[in-house]
Amino acid sequence: MLFTTDFTLETLVKTELPPLPGSIMRISAMLQDYNISQRAVANAIGQDPALSMRILRLANSPIYALQRTISNMTDAVAAVGNNSISESLMITGIGDSFGSRVLNSEAGREIWFHLLATAMTAGDMCRAAKLRGADEAFSGGLLHDIGKLIFLKADPARYFNVIELSKKEGDIRHIEREVFGFDHVELGSRAAEAWSLPEAVCDMIRCHHEPHLATEGIAVTRIVSLANSLANYKKQGLEIDDLLWSEAVLGFGFTTAQFEEIWENTLVRIREVMRSLF
Repeated sequence: MLFTTDFTLETLVKTELPPLPGSIMRISAMLQDYNISQRAVANAIGQDPALSMRILRLANSPIYALQRTISNMTDAVAAVGNNSISESLMITGIGDSFGSRVLNSEAGREIWFHLLATAMTAGDMCRAAKLRGADEAFSGGLLHDIGKLIFLKADPARYFNVIELSKKEGDIRHIEREVFGFDHVELGSRAAEAWSLPEAVCDMIRCHHEPHLATEGIAVTRIVSLANSLANYKKQGLEIDDLLWSEAVLGFGFTTAQFEEIWENTLVRIREVMRSLF
C-alpha cells in the first residue's frame, strides 16, 4: 500500500461531509423538548411532504400492528411515538445526506446495515439496563462509524480496497492510517464536531473502540461499544457468550438470552424501517 496525500483530515471534513437536512434538524431539536405536543410535531413534519410520506408508511408498518389504516400525521405521530420519530429522523437524515450512490454500493450497504444494527441494539440495551440516554445511545450507534461513509464518499475505489484488505488482515484502523494518514474514528469524531452534535455523542464516536477513555456519557459509551461488538459477532457468526465478560458489559448484568432477544428485535426493526423510510 502507498500512503496517499490526496486528503487531510480537515479538508476531507470540509469538502466531503454533507450537511444534515434542515427540516430534520429542526424537528429533531423540537423533540428534545419533552413537553412538546404531538400536534406540534405532526405540524412540523407535515411541512415536509417527503418526510410526511415516510412517517405515514412507518406508522402503517407491521412494527406498530394497529387494526386500522393511519392516514393523518397527528395519528401517525401518536402511533409511532416521539422516541421512534426521533430515531427515524436520524436514519432519514443520514440516509438522505449520503445518498444512494454511497449507501447502495456494496461497501456502503455493509456499513449502513452495521450502523443501523448498532444504533438499534444500543438503544434497546440502554432501555434493558434502565439507563438514561437511550436516544443518545441510538445517535452514537448510528454515527460511530460515520467516518467510514465519508471515506467511501470521498474515494470509493480506494476505500473498498481498504475494507477488503481488513477482512484478511484485520484492524481496519491501522490500514486506514497507512492509506489516508488517519482513521475512521478520527474522521468521524471531527465530523460530529463539525455537525455540532452533543459532546456525549462525539465521545461515543471517539471512544467506541476504547470505552474506558470516555469522559462524557461513560456508561452509554460502553453500551455503544458493546452494541458494536454484538453486531460484529453476529456478522462473523461468533458465539456471543464471550461478550458477557468484556470490559464494556461488566456491571450491566446482561444475559445471553437478552442479547439474542435484542438482536432479533433489531433485525425486525431494520427490515421494517428500511422498507418504510427508503
